[in-house]
Amino acid sequence: MFARKLLWLLLCLVAGGPCAFLALEGIGVPLVVLVLAGVVWVGRRRQMLGETLLAFGLPYSAEIVRIAIPEAISWFQQGDALNGIYFVAHLLVAVAIVLIGCRQLLARRQPRQAV
Repeated sequence: MFARKLLWLLLCLVAGGPCAFLALEGIGVPLVVLVLAGVVWVGRRRQMLGETLLAFGLPYSAEIVRIAIPEAISWFQQGDALNGIYFVAHLLVAVAIVLIGCRQLLARRQPRQAV
């Protein structure tokens, strides 16, 4: 059981970077949405959604940040706000994936208090 979970997390780590590159190209956005839906589905099914989102989201975010920040700055400096907003939107999605994964892990660790 542990080996399966470890293999799944390694697969998510490997998939994050290429998915980020495809998403930034624009044409790969539907594929990335499909991969992310699969990641969420398997993560929920195996009771490890937080770990799965972080394993996918960390390399995804690293690649997005590496490419999108310089591109967004460049497009905004050239006066092309639409292309700059495109890259900022990718940054927001990448940050959201990581933050949701962190929230899932923290929610699992803290016992809920009765009101």
